[in-house]
Amino acid sequence: MHEGPVGEKSPREAEVSQNEAGMPGMSLGPCRLEIDGKSVEAMAGETILEAAQRAGIEIPAMCFDPRMKPTGDCELCSVSVAGEKDLVKACMVVAKEGMTVETINPELKTLRKDRLNTYLSDHNAYCQPPCTAACPAGIDIAGYIDLILQKDYAGSTALIKEMLPLPGVLGRVCPRPCEDPCRRVQIDGKPVAICALKRFAADKAAESGLPTQPEPKPATGKRVAVIGAGPTGLSAAYYLALEGHKVTLFEEQEKAGGMLRFGIPPYRLPNNVLDQEINDILSLGVELKTNQAMGRDYQIETLKDDGYDAVYLSIGAMAAKPTGLPGDDAEGVMSAIKFLADVNWNKTVDIGKRVIVIGGGFTAADAVRTARRVGASDVTMMYRRTRKEMSAAAHEIHECDVEGIKLELLTAPVSIKVENGRAVGITSQRMELGEPDESGRRRPVPIPGSEYYTPADTILMAIGQDVDVAALKEDDLGLHKKWGTIEVDEATMMTNLPGVFSGGDCVTGAATVVEGVGAGRLGAFAINAYLNGADEAGIAAAIFQHKPKFFDIGAKAKSLAPMNDMPVLDGEGRLKAFENAGHGGDVDNDEAFREVETGFTEEVALEEAGRCLMCRCQATGVCDLQRLSIEYGAGTKTYLGKEAWK
Repeated sequence: MHEGPVGEKSPREAEVSQNEAGMPGMSLGPCRLEIDGKSVEAMAGETILEAAQRAGIEIPAMCFDPRMKPTGDCELCSVSVAGEKDLVKACMVVAKEGMTVETINPELKTLRKDRLNTYLSDHNAYCQPPCTAACPAGIDIAGYIDLILQKDYAGSTALIKEMLPLPGVLGRVCPRPCEDPCRRVQIDGKPVAICALKRFAADKAAESGLPTQPEPKPATGKRVAVIGAGPTGLSAAYYLALEGHKVTLFEEQEKAGGMLRFGIPPYRLPNNVLDQEINDILSLGVELKTNQAMGRDYQIETLKDDGYDAVYLSIGAMAAKPTGLPGDDAEGVMSAIKFLADVNWNKTVDIGKRVIVIGGGFTAADAVRTARRVGASDVTMMYRRTRKEMSAAAHEIHECDVEGIKLELLTAPVSIKVENGRAVGITSQRMELGEPDESGRRRPVPIPGSEYYTPADTILMAIGQDVDVAALKEDDLGLHKKWGTIEVDEATMMTNLPGVFSGGDCVTGAATVVEGVGAGRLGAFAINAYLNGADEAGIAAAIFQHKPKFFDIGAKAKSLAPMNDMPVLDGEGRLKAFENAGHGGDVDNDEAFREVETGFTEEVALEEAGRCLMCRCQATGVCDLQRLSIEYGAGTKTYLGKEAWK
């Protein structure tokens, strides 16, 4: 924009003054001109831009936007006029009879992209931060970090709970998809510790006792049954209760939590943290019924007979995938899921000293680390690809290294050796990586003649989990399933049964906790729309999620501090705990099961929060800069901006 001395005419005002004085370019009355092949009438004194706008022809222009302060004039409205050697600015040239105007051509596209990049060079906000877009729960991450900086920890937690009701839980076990695209990486190569800050805020809010969730809306009189009290079901119950509906959670186990309770060890997720956040959900009036199994204690049609207006199926994926290996039914071979559940439920486990875990995901990582804690001294994680392809997070694999776990990579099991009915070892084969498979990871290819044998006392299988749909008696009910999961309309989350919705692992297959939470929230919105009388289009609209298109605009930071690592119990201390403790009772009181990550201090949390670039925008969706930058392919680091940190 023009920013000359007070009283100085802008270029547009000067041009009009010249015209009004009778100088060249004067238009005394209406005239006709051609814009992009269309005949357009211009009123007396109208510029090309004004005439085009009145005719419904868009010429990009931002010079009248008071928020924009580019260096010099806008130039986005530049057009080509027949007979003129140079491009002209449509906002400054008055329309004349017989003028022929072209608003778009390769030269104009290049000019506009260049000018937009100039705007973006001093613009530090994405339309939506990439961290928020990458979060399956859609949390306003920059918002809650900003509240941490203000030391409003309850407010920060309340903001998180608008999208995710388990901040203390996810602050510990989330795989952190939000941190991969963090723009702070452009500054110093490390993201903001988003997940650790979520945990910090939640823990500080819990200590304060201040409220972090809103009061539910007035009761609607509607009743909803949520089947499965894992992360998806808990999330659905939370948001349905906030809408004023009466929710009952049906859980097959004796406590709520699902995989959070029996699949994640207490050294990662202490039971008291899980219990507190479940109690917060129940405090909204949610009823929890435990030891209630689908098919044994109730069925979908009986719930409807009991007066429930809608049902949400969130039964999870808790059945171990079959291995198909010879000898996998022998004593001493079990699924890693069952092993973790037995430990978490304080059952006696005797796995010996030598344990092999097959797999490279989160469950495998939890299984090997738990095996160390219950007395095994020689623990191996056997995986058929390399460390790079493991689906477990890098920091989890690092903790395996710290705790003395052996990684046997590029190897796959062939058969299990059995003596007197018990597994005594495993024969494996070396692998090499070939072409990528459907997952995008390079396919492991066996190396002929590379078989070798490893003795073991226990072999734990962590090769994946399936959905147990048998209890649904889908053939009797007519509930449709697809590839071992419940089939739903993706746009509405509705099953083929009226009033029955489903989401989470039982629809997608085994996924992360945060993905399950996101599915529960969307399921609640879908059911709420349904209960309010919406048709399928209305339900779909209630849960539609816009996927933003990002463009890189560079990055600058106020803080030069490096990323703060999560403090942990030292490796030597953990090893002594394993040697001295073993597993003989309540894992919460077992020295070896103490929480490994100890959390940020306030000083560290504030420093880490200060690293956030706060790249968020309140004008997303209504901003011409956003729209035009996407249209013209702008958004590069061609210009770094005068304030860019170097």
